[in-house]
Amino acid sequence: MAYGDITNELVNGYVTRNNTGVETITAAVVLKDGSTKGSAAIDFTSNTLDLDNLTAIQAKNSAGLYIGTAGDVCVLLSGQNAPIATGTADGNTANKLIDSGATFSLAKGGVQKRDIAVNMTDSAAAFVAAVDSTTTLSLVDVSNSNSDTFPDGNELYEIYRAVLFQNVAAGSLLPISVDRVFTLGTTTTDIILLY
Repeated sequence: MAYGDITNELVNGYVTRNNTGVETITAAVVLKDGSTKGSAAIDFTSNTLDLDNLTAIQAKNSAGLYIGTAGDVCVLLSGQNAPIATGTADGNTANKLIDSGATFSLAKGGVQKRDIAVNMTDSAAAFVAAVDSTTTLSLVDVSNSNSDTFPDGNELYEIYRAVLFQNVAAGSLLPISVDRVFTLGTTTTDIILLY
């Protein structure tokens, strides 16, 4: 996504934009805003819901991002929106995701470090720190501290190949196509979805 090229061609006294091969932003939705201008601060980031499924705002998948305040943003890109693995955690070892029926592996397309394991039962999420075995993953939070995201066993999970953009400068326009902005790992307080 990018602004249309300015052609310097005058039409009715105005400089026009040429949209050939370039997408122009025509709509925007505030996803997260730490300010209190116009309302209390809002935050519609989600570990479990794609933009299409948010009910509080009229967002849709395949959004570009404007980042208004410096920070990190953790996203699920539109081209990688399918979960890598799904199942039910059936163990309750602290800081682990255990699924005795799983086949976690480091093989191409398998679970890898920094993937995100989402507890679909309570919306908690953690980063995969290690693939311990074909049935066990070690989990950490954004600061690499152990994360007990599946404490009860019998909890549904989904694992995604998310991307954590770190140290994004204030006022950045990210020309990416996003389906989800995770609460986990997102520290910026100002995100606008662009279409």
